[in-house]
Amino acid sequence: MWKFYRDVTLFALLFSVVTIPFGSLLTAPIVFGVLGTPVGLLAYIYFQKAEFYGYYNLGYTRYRLVTKTWLINLCATPALLLITLMISKLLTLGALTNS
Repeated sequence: MWKFYRDVTLFALLFSVVTIPFGSLLTAPIVFGVLGTPVGLLAYIYFQKAEFYGYYNLGYTRYRLVTKTWLINLCATPALLLITLMISKLLTLGALTNS
């Protein structure tokens, strides 16, 4: 279960980081929480589809894996949003610049 979550979440994080130039730093956690898991799942199916058989043999269904991953990512989204709000506030105050 942990390996599936890690793989899907890494694809979701990559997708949300790629969307930063198209939106803003504040939209990245929302994209991660809402769209990241389905996009991560599509990437997982494309690159590592054969691993679903291993999870099925361990007693995990695809539905159970996806719902747990999505719930964990949705629960992590407010914390990520808070962190990005703090970073953007520090950037507007000039605390994170070298000048």
